[in-house]
Amino acid sequence: MNTEPTRIMINPLESGAEGVAVTWRVPMQVDVGNIQYGIATPHPVEGLSAFNKAEAQGRIDTVDYNGVTLVSKNYRVKINDLLPGNKYMYRVGSDQYGWSEWIQFNLPSENSDSTFTFIYLGDPQNDLHSQWSRVIRQAYATAPDAYFMLYAGDLVNRGYNDKEWGDWYRAGSFIHRMIPSIMTPGNHEYTDVILSPLWRTHFTLPENGPTGEEELYGACYFIDYPSVRVISLDGEQIDEDPELRLKQLEWLENVLENTIQPWTILTLHYPFYSTKPNRDNPKLRKAFKPVLDKYGVDLVLQGHDHGYGRGMVNETGPGNKGTMYVVSVSGPKMYDVGNEDWMQARGDNIQLFQVIKTQNDRLIYKSYSATGKLFDSFILEKSTDGNKLIEN
Repeated sequence: MNTEPTRIMINPLESGAEGVAVTWRVPMQVDVGNIQYGIATPHPVEGLSAFNKAEAQGRIDTVDYNGVTLVSKNYRVKINDLLPGNKYMYRVGSDQYGWSEWIQFNLPSENSDSTFTFIYLGDPQNDLHSQWSRVIRQAYATAPDAYFMLYAGDLVNRGYNDKEWGDWYRAGSFIHRMIPSIMTPGNHEYTDVILSPLWRTHFTLPENGPTGEEELYGACYFIDYPSVRVISLDGEQIDEDPELRLKQLEWLENVLENTIQPWTILTLHYPFYSTKPNRDNPKLRKAFKPVLDKYGVDLVLQGHDHGYGRGMVNETGPGNKGTMYVVSVSGPKMYDVGNEDWMQARGDNIQLFQVIKTQNDRLIYKSYSATGKLFDSFILEKSTDGNKLIEN
């Protein structure tokens, strides 16, 4: 049996420019896991004296799906002694059971004025290996310099189905090992309002959400980069649990009040404004939109509606000021898209990915089709009276 690491995933720590977490799966008989890491070298690796070594923590999860019980084992390790602006290389495993290949990743500069790029992907969800693979691969080809990929939920169709998670990993292949991922869970990662154990099996995400609320660990959190604060909300719990909705609301207001980054980006699965006709999320909007307006959140990245729409909305309604809301889909499952008042751009029956870049007081947004063709774009420019929208 092959005992080398599989399903290797890299996630950013709370300070995304200073550390990462690496998670990987192993067969049950593997009883040791390590990471070796250091500044990437252009030379062949002929010795390990220049590399640090850390022991990983093992975890066993049990998941029941369709009458079958899956027991899986993984290792995870956090490395937080990294220097911004550097390229690092790492491998995971052990001498006894085998090592992964050497893998490289980049950390952004600590200068908040430096150019900062990331990729945003709406719901992959269905036909992950057969039809979603080309989207993530085209995204990587378009923006290989991205510092992270952001997923707006519904990474798979059935969150308790381990085969679908395997297809998701296979589609992303080495990309998931090289570019850190930030993900917020969607409703398909839940069953009966319980987040699939496979979410925390596969990902090591921050636990800096509402204090003491274990249900929200790895779902409601924030990650800081020098120019961007990324905030994830658990949309399913907002929709289904009034108590956890209030907890997230109070937490979010405190997080926004203490944000010092020039750009604030919020992600959650359910849209504030839907693209699909006769779909709406009034509980979300009533509770959270006043807080977004109060603190001037720049951009909200969402999924769920399997179409494309984006538009700016302020306290009084749609216009060219306020928060920019985006709904997008990267997988092949599609819904109808309406002509809603809030939308300044729309698209239906098209698989998309987005490349978002911050440069000083500008946020440059470009949406691309699965074939790499530019589909939509705009620029947000900061000014003394809020963001100015520049349509391209």
